[in-house]
Amino acid sequence: MIVIEKENAADAAAIESLLNIGFGEDRLSKTVYKLRQGPSVPSLSLVARTGFDAKLGASIRFWRCDVENGDEILPALVLGPLVVDPALQGKGLGRTLVARALEEADQEGWELCLVVGEASYYSPYGFVLAEPYGFELPGPVDQPRFQVRAAPDLLRSLTEEPMARKVLPWSGTASGVEESGDASCAA
Repeated sequence: MIVIEKENAADAAAIESLLNIGFGEDRLSKTVYKLRQGPSVPSLSLVARTGFDAKLGASIRFWRCDVENGDEILPALVLGPLVVDPALQGKGLGRTLVARALEEADQEGWELCLVVGEASYYSPYGFVLAEPYGFELPGPVDQPRFQVRAAPDLLRSLTEEPMARKVLPWSGTASGVEESGDASCAA
């Protein structure tokens, strides 16, 4: 039995333990963590619980960020980290969390979402390489792992206006997604 629900404060220690197992304690030095400032987006931070003991088996989080697009700032999300207990990998928990969270993000009106991860894993959800659209992270990144998912009209407009698009920590000033404390991503 698998139950997907919103992360709660009591999950923090179990999630940190899974993240240390999955990514190592040095994960905080990675470029993408420069964008994960402040709290994650509560409505999109999900966990998968397994068995009758409701053990935490997987977690996904999203953070708000800004994307410089010429004279405007676009609101965006950064997907991750996504982590699955090694004993439960290969059973679809991660894919279930990604699909559910992106569906909720779409419903909330987010049009832009970024991720650093395996292209073969994220492409079924509409992610494409970010580099051709000018996206730049605030530090080194393995470009084939840096991807974007955007609403079709937005993706088309990014193609029509080539430029460097710096991805920055969230400032709270971007407009386009109503701020309800539960923001998200559309495609």
